[in-house]
Amino acid sequence: MSEQLGTRVLVEHTSAALRDNPLGDPYERRIEVLLPPGYDESKRYPVVHWLPGFGANPTLTGRALAFGEAPADRIHRAMARGEIPAALIAVPDATTAYGGSQYLDSPACGRYLTYLGEVVAEVDRRFATLAEPRWRAVGGKSSGGYGAVVAAMETELFGAVLAHTPDAGFEHSYLPLLPGVLDTVEAAGGMEQLLAKRESGPHDTPFMVAMSILAMGMCYADKPGTAPAEALPCDPRTGVFRPEVWERWLRHDPVRMAPAHKDQLKALQLLYLDTGLRDDYHMHWGARALHAVWQEHGVAHEYQEHDGGHHGIEHRFLTSLALLGRVWDGAGQGD
Repeated sequence: MSEQLGTRVLVEHTSAALRDNPLGDPYERRIEVLLPPGYDESKRYPVVHWLPGFGANPTLTGRALAFGEAPADRIHRAMARGEIPAALIAVPDATTAYGGSQYLDSPACGRYLTYLGEVVAEVDRRFATLAEPRWRAVGGKSSGGYGAVVAAMETELFGAVLAHTPDAGFEHSYLPLLPGVLDTVEAAGGMEQLLAKRESGPHDTPFMVAMSILAMGMCYADKPGTAPAEALPCDPRTGVFRPEVWERWLRHDPVRMAPAHKDQLKALQLLYLDTGLRDDYHMHWGARALHAVWQEHGVAHEYQEHDGGHHGIEHRFLTSLALLGRVWDGAGQGD
């Protein structure tokens, strides 16, 4: 990345929260930190903690598609033009052996919400930040958007949330995928054979969808040592539905969580939600449900719908980041 756009720093971090995690995943992680153009350590800057979605590499510096710029370049150009407040962008690595953590403290996967708190502290320790919740935002798309909303409900680390098509309304976003997932497991020859494809491939769309649902089950499981087949809402061999497992999933649905966490959401300076009306997984219905329940409980938020799908919508990040100018007036001042 050229200097005029901003500098990329990779921070090596040893996580106490992830040490001895149930899946044996690495506890030494990298944090990608994008410094704003003209970064000056004599000043202090707000921070956006950007959470990658399921299966995504923990970076904003690569292009998601063959077309257009990398998100980091888009963001830094907008910062240089004054369209987005000058801020650090921190991208944590919260991947697991199943592809994603949902940024939850999961008995079956590991303490990834606690890890997010470690990332916040590490970035504040190493860089010239305004180390208070009001100067911190958390955002992301899909599973990243889900993690952002949940982090705002279950911690006091952040003052702003930017959620692009977050996992929500699980009846709409997860249940319709289950039959196809069962077909994919069966076509692979069973659960173990499917999981073996993590190394061998092919990593085609059916595989990635199946892995995403398996990852959700593991993230929402309530016991260490839960097997992937046990974490699904239905038996992968017979298709028999397991209401008790599904109820456990629903306890993690932001739509269901909202009433109990409405005060935390109301305390936010900015709560942004958007969705594409052509979402490949019909997740716009979950976003609409989340919008409705927030309205019902008097949670102030910005809601937008756009004519996009689930993928290739990185340009939308500029829309949400620009709104931080409303709440970060006066940022980047000297000590």
